[in-house]
Amino acid sequence: MSGEKDTIVNVRRSEYNRMMNTCNRMDNFDNSLSARLNDMSHNLRRDLNGRFESVNNRFSSIDRHISGLSDEMQRIESEQNRQIQEHARRFQQGISALSQEMSDQRREYHQLIQQQSESFKRALQAQQQELESQISQIRNSIQQKEADERQIASQWLSDTNTYLNMIQSDYRHAKFKPGELERLQSEMELSQGNFNQANYQAAIATSQQTFLRASQLRMALEQMEMEWEAHLEAAKCNATEVLAACDVQEACKFTFDTDEGAEEIAGEIDFWTKGALTEIRNQAKEELKQLDSPNDLSLDALKVSMGKSETWRNECLNLSDQAKNAIIASQLRNNIGQTIEDALQEAGWEVTEAVYAGDDFRSSVHVKLKNLPGDEIVTIITPEPGPENTIQNKVNISFFDRSTNDESFRQNRLKSIMDMFQNQGLECSAPTCKPGTENQPCQDTAKLDLKAVQLNRKKSLQP
Repeated sequence: MSGEKDTIVNVRRSEYNRMMNTCNRMDNFDNSLSARLNDMSHNLRRDLNGRFESVNNRFSSIDRHISGLSDEMQRIESEQNRQIQEHARRFQQGISALSQEMSDQRREYHQLIQQQSESFKRALQAQQQELESQISQIRNSIQQKEADERQIASQWLSDTNTYLNMIQSDYRHAKFKPGELERLQSEMELSQGNFNQANYQAAIATSQQTFLRASQLRMALEQMEMEWEAHLEAAKCNATEVLAACDVQEACKFTFDTDEGAEEIAGEIDFWTKGALTEIRNQAKEELKQLDSPNDLSLDALKVSMGKSETWRNECLNLSDQAKNAIIASQLRNNIGQTIEDALQEAGWEVTEAVYAGDDFRSSVHVKLKNLPGDEIVTIITPEPGPENTIQNKVNISFFDRSTNDESFRQNRLKSIMDMFQNQGLECSAPTCKPGTENQPCQDTAKLDLKAVQLNRKKSLQP
């Protein structure tokens, strides 16, 4: 046998579950989250209303462009714009309702947005078909009147250029449909060339086709603008909900069932999870900061943002269980130290020092015992990750024998400790020797300096 032994010590699974069940958070997470979200919703609503106002301003600008079209096209496009505004208004109402329901329908974000988007898309497609029909009627009417071809071509060139200018000034075409407007503008250069060469029929035909394609581009851009706004709102709601969840977790309190009744303690979730709550909060803050300046963000980037916030929310929700686990594991390490003391007390050993490494309850427990002849034992109980996100404990036992170098003496002390573990209902792995320490007392005297262990906040001594 060596002067150093390692073993893994844990409570039985049934006892672990019992201990976890005796510790409960005092509040209801979902209720607390809803209340916190209500407190934080003012800024979200103000921001959403501001974006909707920008959409309405776009429609007003479009109306001004429409006033520069020919009489027939003014009539058609004014009605088109009115109907598109109505569809957009319904879409906005749906998004506003969506932002209020997100905490309850989180998993249906994409589905709800898709429903709103598809409804808007169908309405725009119907509008496009109606526009094509009315333009065809205008073409037939002009032909029947046998109007001057040069005048007709000039009118179509003017209307189409006005429409393209409207798209250029009022839509983020480079963001959502890069290169599409430039392609249509190139077509108009061809139409203008036909006109300049007095090929008026070709100028009419090409400008009419370009006008229809421009209208299709406008409908697609309208669709993408609204869908982008919906995902931006959803992404902001998600990130804000993460921050609200962090606030709820920060205020969490636990109650422990004890023989004397329920004992209330502060959750201190960030402490027990070693800053995991702060990390999640900082990530969500940074995400929201980017979402507050979203012009460079694509639709796919907004979808990715929604997914990231959903992941952070789930991680944040799990932190309370992690903290509870860490609290119980810390108490268990203390109990293991007490068990070792009890196992050796009758043999004349007494505890001279007991500390947490770095004076940190999350860290290893160091217990030093001494007998009358001056022999010492140091046990280090260190938390390690266990299965299913649990915490297990590695126990290192170091024998500093001064009165004798008797293997049977060390064996008896180790057996007393292991027997006491089993009597206490603890599960233990077979002790293993540290290589190079066989048949001799422990030589690592730094373990005896528990004051240094307690003061060392950066790095606890490991067995």
